[in-house]
Amino acid sequence: MSKLNIRKQLGLLYISNFMFNISIAGAAWVLLLVSDGYSLIQVGLAETVFHAVSLCAEIPSGMFADVMGRKKSLIVSCVMSMLSAVVRGFIPGFAAVCVSVGFSALSYNFISGSDSALAYDSLLEEGQESKYDKYISTQTAIYRISNGIATLLAGVAVIMGNRNAQILSIAISAANMFFLLSLRENKVIQKKSGDSLSKRIKDVISGSFGFLKGNKKVAGLIFRNALVGGIDVLLLFFLQAKLPMTGIPDWALGPLLFIMSMGGIVGALAARKVKKTTLGKLFIFCLSLALIGLVSEFTGIWYLMTLGGFLTAFADDLIQIKSDIALNQMVPPEQRATLISVSSFCFSVLMIVMSPLAGWIFSL
Repeated sequence: MSKLNIRKQLGLLYISNFMFNISIAGAAWVLLLVSDGYSLIQVGLAETVFHAVSLCAEIPSGMFADVMGRKKSLIVSCVMSMLSAVVRGFIPGFAAVCVSVGFSALSYNFISGSDSALAYDSLLEEGQESKYDKYISTQTAIYRISNGIATLLAGVAVIMGNRNAQILSIAISAANMFFLLSLRENKVIQKKSGDSLSKRIKDVISGSFGFLKGNKKVAGLIFRNALVGGIDVLLLFFLQAKLPMTGIPDWALGPLLFIMSMGGIVGALAARKVKKTTLGKLFIFCLSLALIGLVSEFTGIWYLMTLGGFLTAFADDLIQIKSDIALNQMVPPEQRATLISVSSFCFSVLMIVMSPLAGWIFSL
């Protein structure tokens, strides 16, 4: 077993996070659908498909990471991302859009929980788990920067055309896989290698459900985080289509969406400073900001809508980071990816209800 180089390990995860979110086709998928003639209601339906697939695959993908390995799960995520781009780029029709969205959901499923579990347990092996808050806030900032850059170039995706944008996504995912191959698997996974597959699956299932059954606090934490995150995701998605209706010039859409994403970076940095506030009070504060952001969409005034998106992104990342840190401190290493995936599962349940409703509301 090779010695773990923690700086290299975390550095590779930073690079992978950047590359996973830099795809202009992924960041501008709503804009690409609308430019191809699909309605906002169809966009809402596609988003529902995304979360329906996530609902079915989220926990199994987390179990895959805890049974087969977090590194393998991240590599599978890249494969799913490439399949999504191939279908969306080369097969026409709304049915193909839904299939592509399904593969995209799977790519998020296999990375969800796996990357944070790999990072936390790598730090735990080195006795540096106290540095996880710095790691996760940095990762969140990287996510917002990379996604913000991709969103800033949303117009470029439209100019390139859907197919060329998807080909670029395939190339990015292939490069991402190259970096992931250099990661080292966690010891907690390597120790299971001698056990039979059935035993590993049984241990993960019994351990995960046994933990959740006796920890109601975890369930409340997961739900609160998912609610704020759902409002943020839907608001930023649909503002891609709603901002141009305010009369702004075409070139301004990317910069305004980028400004909104930067709210998440401020939220990530703020998470490092928030030490004494309870998660309950923090949730009320973040939910209030998210609702203010949601209301701003109905003003029809571009600068208020942009400010609202900024505040919602700030609230989302602030509560998400603090919840993620608390959750990782609670869960056992052997089922870490599975239990973190339960958080994403809850998010998908909420989004299945919220997505079509949001599509109808934002189309008014």
